[in-house]
Amino acid sequence: MDLEYIVQKNKADKGLRFVNYIIDFFISLLFMSIISTIIVFIAFIFDLNIYLLFENEFLINLITYSLYYFLIENYSKGRSIGKFITGTKVVTLEGEIPKSSVFLKRSLYRLIPFEAFSFLGANGWHDSIPKTAVVIKKHFDYEVEMQKNVAAIGTIDE
Repeated sequence: MDLEYIVQKNKADKGLRFVNYIIDFFISLLFMSIISTIIVFIAFIFDLNIYLLFENEFLINLITYSLYYFLIENYSKGRSIGKFITGTKVVTLEGEIPKSSVFLKRSLYRLIPFEAFSFLGANGWHDSIPKTAVVIKKHFDYEVEMQKNVAAIGTIDE
């Protein structure tokens, strides 16, 4: 089955990708705030040096930002909250659900400085480097199902 063609045909446009980014950016800020609050609370309970945490706040936020994308995309099979809202999902260029290692790479590549502007090209770096694409889910799934049905014509079920 030639899923590569279906992936290219159903790729989400830049406008939809931008909406995904905006939604996920604000959700990730909320996620970072919750994690930071938990860390401060734990530091307070165990009487840890809270100033050390504030000195490393940037690093903590980077880790939390990557963790948000990795966890949500990995466990939802390629859909962040923004992608759920816009009806899109992440697939490999071959049309498969990416492995956990690919979702981790996507999450870490988002930390490259100016990566957010890389989507102005054909793909963002977090897609082009790990060889993934964001597709419109209902169109992609429909075409994959149709191709499976066509391939099944003439076969005998046992």
